[in-house]
Amino acid sequence: MSEHMECKRLLLLPLSLEEMEQIKNGSQKFLCESVLSEVIKKAVAHKIERMRKAPHKVHPWMSYWLIQKKESGEGIGLIGSKGLPDMDGYVELGYAVAREHRRNGYMTEALFGFLDWLYEWPFCNGATLSIRSANTPSLCVAEKCGFQFERIQDIYRIYRYNL
Repeated sequence: MSEHMECKRLLLLPLSLEEMEQIKNGSQKFLCESVLSEVIKKAVAHKIERMRKAPHKVHPWMSYWLIQKKESGEGIGLIGSKGLPDMDGYVELGYAVAREHRRNGYMTEALFGFLDWLYEWPFCNGATLSIRSANTPSLCVAEKCGFQFERIQDIYRIYRYNL
């Protein structure tokens, strides 16, 4: 299985436990700071705790993947699953891109790349996204990538993608 994913303009690289800890403690130098909202910082801390308890071979399912521009090597965002697929074979995804790199199609490209990685795993049947109803740009990314609206749950719109 692929250790990274290559897209047209981007590389997707799974972050190691050590790199995730660098994000948590503020010493990382590989990612634009504007990606690190309070929500992302909390998710990183949660992911680290889960990674510490899990075998190394499943870390790519639990970690964030760095979205890196090929041309410059700059880390412009994060994408990843929230763990292994559920009993139905679906995995929930999450992503974030630096403010200064939005509206360039990077997240759409990264999400397509991450979906390509999911296709490599026969036990994975698809992906879901929980997106705040007010987050119009993220809703557009989901729809551009072929996710189908499924339902509203609290303040979130739930989308599903079948592999």
